[in-house]
Amino acid sequence: MANVNDYLDERTLQSVQQAFSAVLGRAVSIHAPDGSAVTSAVTNPPPDVALGALASEPLKRRSGARGGRKTPKTFEVPVHMDDELAGWIRVAPEGDESEAPFVPVERDNMLRLFAGVLGRLASDGMELRRRVEQLLALQHVLAEITGVHELQQILDAVTRITVDALKAKAGAIRLLSDDGDELVIRAVHSINPQYLDTNPIPISDSPLDRDVLAGREPVYVADVTRDPRVVYQDTARREGFVSALCAPMIFKDHREGVVRVFMDRRYEFDWFEKRLLQTIADSAAAAIANARLYAEAKDSWEIKRQIALAGEVQKRMIPETPPMMNGVDICARYIPSQELAGDFYDFIPLPSDNVGIAICDVVGKGVRASLLMASIRASLRAHASNIYEMSDVLGKVNRDLCADTVSSDFATMFYGVLNAKSRVFTYACAGHMPPILVRDGRICHLETKGGVLGILPDMIYPLDRFQLKPGDVVFAYTDGLSEALNFKNEAYGRTRIEEALLYAVAQNYNAEGIARYCLWDLRRFAGLRRREDDRTLIAVKIL
Repeated sequence: MANVNDYLDERTLQSVQQAFSAVLGRAVSIHAPDGSAVTSAVTNPPPDVALGALASEPLKRRSGARGGRKTPKTFEVPVHMDDELAGWIRVAPEGDESEAPFVPVERDNMLRLFAGVLGRLASDGMELRRRVEQLLALQHVLAEITGVHELQQILDAVTRITVDALKAKAGAIRLLSDDGDELVIRAVHSINPQYLDTNPIPISDSPLDRDVLAGREPVYVADVTRDPRVVYQDTARREGFVSALCAPMIFKDHREGVVRVFMDRRYEFDWFEKRLLQTIADSAAAAIANARLYAEAKDSWEIKRQIALAGEVQKRMIPETPPMMNGVDICARYIPSQELAGDFYDFIPLPSDNVGIAICDVVGKGVRASLLMASIRASLRAHASNIYEMSDVLGKVNRDLCADTVSSDFATMFYGVLNAKSRVFTYACAGHMPPILVRDGRICHLETKGGVLGILPDMIYPLDRFQLKPGDVVFAYTDGLSEALNFKNEAYGRTRIEEALLYAVAQNYNAEGIARYCLWDLRRFAGLRRREDDRTLIAVKIL
């Protein structure tokens, strides 16, 4: 039951009562619907209130008897709020007027006017309170979803608070599918949970949702059980829905979905309610977008963590130190451009003082290249028992790669075996750029014919051998060195590699010094330009 003192405070009611009393010249009192007084007695107040609309309620008179004598009659007029009784205005008697009307017609009209004004003030107070509650609900929405990263938690909070704020029967949120062709139900409030199992709504089959998503304002539906734009009318009828308001959830011109509120009666939403729903929808869209970004960032972080772990595993596949061989000084460097690389080098201990030396460059970079690298390395180690038959070793590695990959997955490799006692170096090449032999200040390339690994399973890899002597330097590298660019987009190139190598050998650097000088010269050439490929090299010096 409505009550004027629920929406107007005592001070305001007292002020209104004083103004009415001053105008009528009689004591006026304001009462609750049950007749109890809500204001105290008036003593000659100043009139200071503006009057409003006229009410048309008939005046009621009350009379009584004291000691067998008639007492003056009391007049009262009802106060209504939206056609509901909310209180009474009563006028106290003045003298003995048993034979005459209590008030003239003008005073009757004035009293009705007072009742209308008081009803209007109370209704405005009720409306103001409702608006404040709705604004607090908006604040509540923002507070609930701010800092929340779980998408479902956001959706549940928005539907619940929106229904409460608009005094609706129920609410629901549908989000657009990844392809943007369907609306998928994701959250409901005060609806049968089975509603969550309803099929996605194709946008092409829902004129209502097309209208909602096409604009930036809520779309009103007077009766969802009769409007031809509405899908699932039977469900709406079963749930007792009548009127509905649907708002698009938009964040930075990106449409996330639709939020709906349903009434259990025919209801006209006013401008404030429409604006409130759209504001909630926009805030929800921002929170949804942030939640998705957070989820993507979290997934990205997890992927990066896994890649970092994989990178650590891959680095453990690369020998930390070169093998110790009498009269032979070996140094190797491996510099990946990313956490996972496609380059690798390896030293394989073999019987009879032999060591296998391999350098490989897998096409591409990243995860795919690293998996191929691990596969090729495992295959090479498995088949390297046939020491001098380089053709057979690389042929088996090639067939393994052809069997397990597609033609776009290939690699180049140089593989040789060095005998520590005889200093005989036997080698074969699978499409890799020829290593450089520096002897007596001159350059020689260790070239053999053989195609890349992973293209043709019947590829043949001819081998060659030569006798190393003291002072010889063998330098193998991947194209990360020769194709490195500076800020002028000039490639470092084989010529610069050879010049740096000749200078380092002329300075009588050991294997580590040769490797360090060649990398330093490359950095001097490229400057601070970002590495775009892995860089791997091996330097072997005969003492």
